[in-house]
Amino acid sequence: MSAKNKGRKFFTLTVSALLIFTVAITTTVTLLPSTQAVLDITAQTDQATYVLRQKVTIGGNITLGGSPVSNMVTIVQVTNPLNTSFIYRTLQIGNPTQTWPISITNMYLSPMGSNDPINTVKTNSEVRAHMTFSNIQLTARTVYMTFTAFDANMVPLGAAAFTGIIDPGLSMSPTFSLSIPSWACPGRALLTANAYDGEPRGGGIALSLELASYFCISRRQQGMLQYPALPPPPPQTTPGIYSTNITLPPDPRAGQYGVYVLGQAIPAGLSSASTSFNVQDSTGYPPQTSFVFWPATPYMNVTVNFDASSSTAEGSGDKITKYEWDFGDGTPRTIKTGNPPNPTADHTYQQKGTFIIVLNVTDNEGLWSTASKPIKAIPERAWPTANFTWTPENPLINETITFDASNSTTGWSEKTQSYSPIQNYTWDFGDGNNKTTLTPTTTHNYTSLGSYTVQLAIVDADGRTNMTTALVQVLNATIKIYDFNGDGVIDMKDIRRVAKAFGATPGSPNWDPVVDTNGDGVIDMKDIRPVAKNFGKDP
Repeated sequence: MSAKNKGRKFFTLTVSALLIFTVAITTTVTLLPSTQAVLDITAQTDQATYVLRQKVTIGGNITLGGSPVSNMVTIVQVTNPLNTSFIYRTLQIGNPTQTWPISITNMYLSPMGSNDPINTVKTNSEVRAHMTFSNIQLTARTVYMTFTAFDANMVPLGAAAFTGIIDPGLSMSPTFSLSIPSWACPGRALLTANAYDGEPRGGGIALSLELASYFCISRRQQGMLQYPALPPPPPQTTPGIYSTNITLPPDPRAGQYGVYVLGQAIPAGLSSASTSFNVQDSTGYPPQTSFVFWPATPYMNVTVNFDASSSTAEGSGDKITKYEWDFGDGTPRTIKTGNPPNPTADHTYQQKGTFIIVLNVTDNEGLWSTASKPIKAIPERAWPTANFTWTPENPLINETITFDASNSTTGWSEKTQSYSPIQNYTWDFGDGNNKTTLTPTTTHNYTSLGSYTVQLAIVDADGRTNMTTALVQVLNATIKIYDFNGDGVIDMKDIRRVAKAFGATPGSPNWDPVVDTNGDGVIDMKDIRPVAKNFGKDP
C-alpha cells in the first residue's frame, strides 16, 4: 500500500435517513460507433407521481442492434430532492463472465462500538455496516464504494458512498453507520455493496458484480441469532429487460427524484438513460397504528407489556403526540402524551377471560387512527405439581433404584410475577426410610421383597407444597433366569428390559446387572438371544 493510502483502510460514514422519490420520464442514450451494433437502454417508472408507502417500479429494455441482450449488468442510481443518493444497485442479467477488477467480500453488520457480526437488528437502533473491497489487478484503482440497505418492504433505510484508491493486491474496508427507524418493517431485509470507477450518474461503470445479503429486522431482539442463512437474491433471467423496485417510507420528502441507469455489456459497450418521478406532499394522512404485547397469553395478575413503537406518523415532519390504551377489562384508559410520548404501557388483568385491546394514536395534525387485538388472560397455575419416575421399573432386592422428580412442574407466583422454583424434594420410600434432597434425583435400595408406597413431597420458593405417591414392587433376587420381573412368564416385559440396557457395561447409566445373563460384563446379543429363544415359556 502506498504511503498515501496507508491511513485510509478503515472509514466511518454517517448515513442520514433515506428520503423518497418522484419520477418523470426523460431518456438519453449513449451509442457505440456506427460501425458496431448499437447497445440501447431505456429507463422508466410505472407512474409519474407517488405518495407515501407506494411501491416505485423502475425498469426498461436493453437491446443490441435491436435484439434483447443478456449476460450484462445494469446500474441504477436514484437521487432524492436534495440531490443526494437514495439507492445504488447493480442488477445482474444472465451470467456476465468477464473478469472484474474489484472483489467485494466480508459484508456484515455489527453493533455500534463493536466489530462482532450480528444478523438481527432491532428497530429504533443504530448499527454499522462493514464490507471489504479488494483490488485483484496489477495497477492501483480509484474505487467508488457504495452501500444501500432496505427493510423487509424494500423501503431504503440508508445509502452512502466512499471514494478511495486501492493499491494492487490490497483491500480497503469502509464502515458505514445505519439507522434502523422505528417504522422499519420487521423480517427479511437486504444489504447491498457495489464498486464503480466513479459515481454512476456521472458515467461511472461497474468494477464488480453486486454483493447482496439478507439480515433480519426485529421489534424485540438483536444479535447473532440461530436461523438458516438466506441465499442472496438471484439474477434476472429475461434477456433485454431489467427491473427493480423500492417502497416509499411513511415520511417521504416531497419533490423530484432522479433515476440514472447505465447498461454495461462486454464487449458491446455502454448505454445510459435517465428519468425522474415525483413524490407528492404527504400532509393530511392519519397515523398508522400498530402494537404488540408480551406475554402473548398471560396468567391473571401477571404484568403484560404493551409496545406501540411500530406505530408511525404518516407524512414528512409529522409526529405522534398521544397513545391512548383501552385494555378492554373496564379499567380506566391509559393515556401517554409528551414530545415524544412513551409508546409502551403495562397492564395486569385481574380476571380471567378474553379482552379486546384498543389503541388510539393521534399525531400533531390532530389526525388519529385505531387498532385492536384480543388478549386471553388465563387462571394462575398457582401451585407446583409433584411427579416422579424410577428405574429399573421392577427392581430386585438390594438393587439400586434411581428416583427422578425432574418432571415435576413449577407454579406461577403472584408475588414474584414469575414461576416459583422448587426448593426441595422429600422422599418417603415406604420402608421406614426418608430423605430430603435439593435436586430432583436420588437413589435407594430395598432389602426385602414386597410392594412399597413411595411418597414425594415438593416445596417451592413461596412455601407451597404438593405431593404424590406411587407403588414400587421389589422382586426376589432368586427369580429364575430370563424371567427378569418374576411374573412367571418370559414375555415382552423381559425382552424390553434387556433391550433397554443393550450395549451397557458396568458404570454405564443404563447398566442392569440382572439382564447380563452370561456374566460377561456387557449387555449384547448373547443376552437377548436366550430370552427371545425362551419367549412365552414358564421358567
